[in-house]
Amino acid sequence: MRRGLPPGQQGIERLRDACTEYFQQYDVLLLPVLPIPAHEHGLTQFTINGQTVDAAHIQTATIPFNLTGLPALSMRFGTSSDGMPIGVQLAANWHCESTILHIVSLLESLSPVRDQHPTI
Repeated sequence: MRRGLPPGQQGIERLRDACTEYFQQYDVLLLPVLPIPAHEHGLTQFTINGQTVDAAHIQTATIPFNLTGLPALSMRFGTSSDGMPIGVQLAANWHCESTILHIVSLLESLSPVRDQHPTI
């Protein structure tokens, strides 16, 4: 632990250290934006595997990148059976935005939703 820092800041520093270690071995991290497909606006709870979960709880996958300042990007990559978007996010090491953009361009070329556009 880093002395002199408040506990919350110590946690952020531990997260930064873990990310530094991860990105010494890997160029990017690919993960879901949410553990469920996109949902209607305004919902405050969800039932997942029979358990009621607060909406704030399922939206935590982006927080590590907000706290550490790592570059990250989310994109639609699929569609659920009821037509809702399914997103993925990519994160990379500090100052590696070009790596994320390159991989996103590759993912977009493979995405099953690449040619879908909203009706205006």
